[in-house]
Amino acid sequence: MKVGFPRALFYYDYFPFWAGFFHQLGIEVVTSPPTHRKIMEQGLKKASDETCLPLKLLAGHIQALENVDAIFLPRMVSVEEDTYSCPKFLGIPESLIPAVPAGMPVLTVTLNWRKGQRQVLRDLQVFGLQLGKGNAEIQKAFTLAQAWQKRYQDSRGECWNFEESIREFESATMSSENTQKGILPSQGTWKDRLLAKMSRKAVNLTTPAIPIVAHDTDRMRIALVGHSYLTYEGYANLNLLGKIREKAELVLVQHVKQEEVDTHLLGLRKKLFWTHAKQIYGAGNKFVTDPKIDGVIYLSCFGCGTDAMVQDLLARFAREHHKPYMTITLDEHSGEAGLITRLEAFLDMVERRKVHEGYVSTHGERLDRDSNTL
Repeated sequence: MKVGFPRALFYYDYFPFWAGFFHQLGIEVVTSPPTHRKIMEQGLKKASDETCLPLKLLAGHIQALENVDAIFLPRMVSVEEDTYSCPKFLGIPESLIPAVPAGMPVLTVTLNWRKGQRQVLRDLQVFGLQLGKGNAEIQKAFTLAQAWQKRYQDSRGECWNFEESIREFESATMSSENTQKGILPSQGTWKDRLLAKMSRKAVNLTTPAIPIVAHDTDRMRIALVGHSYLTYEGYANLNLLGKIREKAELVLVQHVKQEEVDTHLLGLRKKLFWTHAKQIYGAGNKFVTDPKIDGVIYLSCFGCGTDAMVQDLLARFAREHHKPYMTITLDEHSGEAGLITRLEAFLDMVERRKVHEGYVSTHGERLDRDSNTL
């Protein structure tokens, strides 16, 4: 059996969980190709005009799935205690029925961790009946799914790379050798292997070893905060990550450990009850108070209700700490020329501030963050 998994929305955070689940059941997971122009055009035709860009992309990726027996569209109500997913997750799959090709079966299951692990397992066992699987098989699949998701989340941190990390799980689902073992294809995380390669390159018998520098202190450090399904969507965000990396060192929400995110959420008078919003605001607060971060960019999509609140909270916090801050709002009509103009203006401002802040002039004028001269 081949199950189609759209490369959009929940793919960017929860694909390892579902990959492990289906892998244990012996079901092949087929992901749609990376976003391109045709996928976006198909999504715009099939999705409602009132929905946000990520949901329109999901509709396009559903259309792009071929040679599969069914399409999997889970309803991710909650992924942790006392929180909810974004409302767009709660409306799946009903809101995307028009995008499903005629005659194509849709598999769906509700995942709500607010009700506890036992209820999640019961819901998955009911879902297993559609797949022809027994309760014992679903129990094993659930255990492996949690293990894969935990490994994915634990691998996050400084210098974490989404493409490298997710590639391991995609390759594992297609590996016949590991189908019966239920393990990933390589030992250690991609980060461990990368550090090992760097260490081997640093050791040379003919020349002295060159120490590995973690960060280039001469370059600006820009933090980009936003939903993962927009941050890593290179086609929709017009390759924003690549454009920033050309001129600065880039830091993302996923580079911040969960412990630090939780610490920077303690100052709120009321808890945020959206999972993605918690991650964005906690990491954003950390970036604003970090003296090594020279500027913060908030990437949002037009019509996002949760961003309308979180972005304003983070903007106020950035102003209080005199941290350079900019919001980029995208939709399907966004043009690359306008994005480049705004980004270059922001980076030029940050670079000028980085060079001149704290400069004491012989004429008595002082250029710093509290000065009106800048």
